[in-house]
Amino acid sequence: MRVTNNLIYGQSSQAITSANDRLLTIQDKINKQTNITKASDDPVGARAVLQYQVSNEKLAQYDEAMKMATSNLEYQEVALDSLNGFLDEAKTLFIQAQNDVNTQTDVDAITQQLSMIVESMAELMNSKSADGSYIFAGTDTKSPAFVIGSDGRYQWVGNEGQKHVQIAENMQMAVTNSGKHLFQDIWTHHNFNARVKGGDVELIAKVRNQGSFNKFIDKYYNPVDSEANKFVLTTRKPGADGTGSRSSETNTAEALDVSPQDDKENSDDYYGLPGEYVVTNYKGEEIAAGPYVAGRPILFGGMTFTLKAAPGEKVDISLIAPKRDNVLNQINDSIRALSDKEASIDEREEAIFNATTSINNTQRVVGEGRSSIGARLNTLANREDFSAANHLSNAVTQEKIGGLDVAAAASELSMAESALTASQKLFSRINNLSLFNQI
Repeated sequence: MRVTNNLIYGQSSQAITSANDRLLTIQDKINKQTNITKASDDPVGARAVLQYQVSNEKLAQYDEAMKMATSNLEYQEVALDSLNGFLDEAKTLFIQAQNDVNTQTDVDAITQQLSMIVESMAELMNSKSADGSYIFAGTDTKSPAFVIGSDGRYQWVGNEGQKHVQIAENMQMAVTNSGKHLFQDIWTHHNFNARVKGGDVELIAKVRNQGSFNKFIDKYYNPVDSEANKFVLTTRKPGADGTGSRSSETNTAEALDVSPQDDKENSDDYYGLPGEYVVTNYKGEEIAAGPYVAGRPILFGGMTFTLKAAPGEKVDISLIAPKRDNVLNQINDSIRALSDKEASIDEREEAIFNATTSINNTQRVVGEGRSSIGARLNTLANREDFSAANHLSNAVTQEKIGGLDVAAAASELSMAESALTASQKLFSRINNLSLFNQI
């Protein structure tokens, strides 16, 4: 084999290049703090490291979604908590308004405070998040949930949709709550109509126990057949139907949820006095019965009827269709009644009762909403902890597979630098070799 200058130069140059590549590879590993900088370093390990990297990227996306969800839900929780506080204040003011020592000036001062509370609650029901989205408007977050109509009443204009975010591969979470459920679909004070069939007879009829009356509504109200919502209360002399006046009294109390104290007023204290009552439905079926005394209240199903007439009168009763409305309108209606100097005491009491009923029902639904939000926030907190644990687990596994032994890498770097230096010196000496130097 003939050794030529080109061969010598080529081998020396190749040695320098190889040493330099080795040095650069080690420096790259140290800079990136990994033992696998390209797939050829460890094909199996590179694939595993890539899988864990993709997993962490997905977890990072879910983490961002959970942060956004947590922010939205916390905004709603604060708004509902503040709204509940205003409802408590309104309820306290209505209690003050019922005080008999109040002058109209006192009542007007109370209504002014109530008006300010209504405005504050309306603002909370149209709350916005940090990005300007209406948090209770459903999926249409660019428009308010409630507006004031031409009739001066607050109207729901949002939708019932909910926004969801992906917080895990197979898990979504609702991050909004529709104001329609929280504020608009609130049952108002259930009521009924009553009138004496004939004759000039004084009748006082009203709801005495809203809870018992609600149960009566649930049991008997028919939204399809209006005739099914009609009843007849008949007073008569004892035994007019051939039975004793206490024939169905016990069953009545149990069926209609009349408290023992209320039922006693119709029975034991006045049993034996000449008169009884019976209530029948539209089919003529008896649903309530008991003793009757003129001027004494008849209590059943949460309702009270006081007739000042001898036995023999009939009262037509019809259930008013239950309706839903937001608490803002109910309070405003009560404010108008309290501000009306011509309104009777009964009208004012009814207005206050309507508003208080709406407030109580709203607080119940808002409380359920806050519980739901709290449960979702707890879930998010648990998912965040789980995500953090997954991040850590993936990082540890990646380190085991492709982690760099810094001490070994530093030693290898020193050796590579020495090899490169030696190759460079050798090339320099070979470069000076020539036959002419020996002549």
